[in-house]
Amino acid sequence: DLNAFITLDEDGAYKSAEQVDKKIAKGGKLHVLEGIPAGIKDILNTKGIKTTCASPFLKDFVPPYDATVIEKLKESGLVMVGKTNLDEFACGSSTEHSCFGITKNPYDLKRVAGGSSGGSAAALAADMCLYSIGTDTGGSIRLPASFCGVYGMKVTYGRVSRSGVTSMAS
Repeated sequence: DLNAFITLDEDGAYKSAEQVDKKIAKGGKLHVLEGIPAGIKDILNTKGIKTTCASPFLKDFVPPYDATVIEKLKESGLVMVGKTNLDEFACGSSTEHSCFGITKNPYDLKRVAGGSSGGSAAALAADMCLYSIGTDTGGSIRLPASFCGVYGMKVTYGRVSRSGVTSMAS
């Protein structure tokens, strides 16, 4: 009903979760985010999994490499539920402008989730994941977070590489 996700990765999520279960059974030490289900905005490259940027132009694009943030999350035991909806190429503030349809607010389906990371905020607010990664050029994390009643933090240059994140505008 929310249209928060564009692509689900159920097999990958189950496989990652099974690896964490095995590690726990062996008494292994877990990373902070290991085993915690996550949503990833569909503008970040994920090797072998579609990255559409919510655009008909990229609806079948499968990147050959992971964005740096995805690499780092995988090193920390990422369990990716799927890729979240957004305004096409992150251009918008409502997540109404996706070729995959509007993302709705989990508290009122007649309202939008905000944007452009609306799918990430809606999925988090609806307990579809326990954290979600978005991008923010002019409010694209902070606006949907406030629309959906969750916390969002704007990233800063230099802390996390933008490599593998499709640019909103060059």
